[in-house]
Amino acid sequence: MSMSQYCCPLSKEKLFFSDSGLSSLQGVCYPFLNADMINKIPVFIDENLLSGGDKISQVMYSRDNSEQAYDNFLSWLFETFNVDESMFRSTLLDKLNLKKGDRVLITGCGLGNDILSVLPKVGTGGEVYAQDISDLMVAATARILKNIVSDEINLKNIYLSVSNASMLPFEDDYFDAAYHFGGINLFSDMKMAISEMSRVVKVGGRVVLGDEGIAPWLKEHEYGKMAVCNNKLWALEPPLALLPETASDVHLSWVLGNCFYIIDFTVASSMPYMNIDVPHQGVRGGSIRKRYYGQLEGVDPVLKQKIAEAAASAGVSASAWLEKAIENSLIKNEKK
Repeated sequence: MSMSQYCCPLSKEKLFFSDSGLSSLQGVCYPFLNADMINKIPVFIDENLLSGGDKISQVMYSRDNSEQAYDNFLSWLFETFNVDESMFRSTLLDKLNLKKGDRVLITGCGLGNDILSVLPKVGTGGEVYAQDISDLMVAATARILKNIVSDEINLKNIYLSVSNASMLPFEDDYFDAAYHFGGINLFSDMKMAISEMSRVVKVGGRVVLGDEGIAPWLKEHEYGKMAVCNNKLWALEPPLALLPETASDVHLSWVLGNCFYIIDFTVASSMPYMNIDVPHQGVRGGSIRKRYYGQLEGVDPVLKQKIAEAAASAGVSASAWLEKAIENSLIKNEKK
């Protein structure tokens, strides 16, 4: 068996090509979707594990009319805001800072509209991976790509999968960038989905995500009220609090009539640098470390005032005076 580029979404162990699909050494097997595509399309979805918004999305986009309904919505959306769709997608994808030869992940790919915009940015040496929770949408994407992408080289560089964006079937640091637009608001575990995008992107790579959420300065205006009346999802807030702690170079913006938020950030390997031992100059004194980890029990307000006066008289900060006083008291007790 030859090794695939995928791994088990649960255990993260490598998967191998077999006659029945992608298999692990532990005997777990993921079948291939019955679709006409150069690269076989693995199905990683276990419907028994879907719940909440994931289940709703999977059912909603697996109906017979899902493809037409999806196209109708996009047509309405871009006409409503008088925006050219191809230019819009290309501009958003520019936030990924892609270069020729890059490997890119698109989560919640829908009918694959963004794939066509990514291909020229990564060139024939790049790779585009796209996933969706709906097998119907992924099959439709495969059919559309087969009809539109005439260059077989480009088709060979496109990899589709039916999977859950909150449990991606890829190893850490596999991609140069990850992208999502439209859908994450309905994910059952939005934080995990963002975390997964960050996990599979290399340090220094870019993550871009966006969905409905009107700009806060418009919410109470009639414009915003009409927008939210039209679609309740447009009242949602950008999920900034759900970004990984290591996210850096974070930007928040709004597009499409300021009714959709866009968050983009760079994947970093560690938290931002902060020297917590730099002493404060002034009456209070101390450092970040001392003020956080060195807090003592409460004292009488009168005593607190006397400490402040004693410190001022000694020409030191309250923190330094207290440290010295406590240290002297401990030394004195040890000598008894």
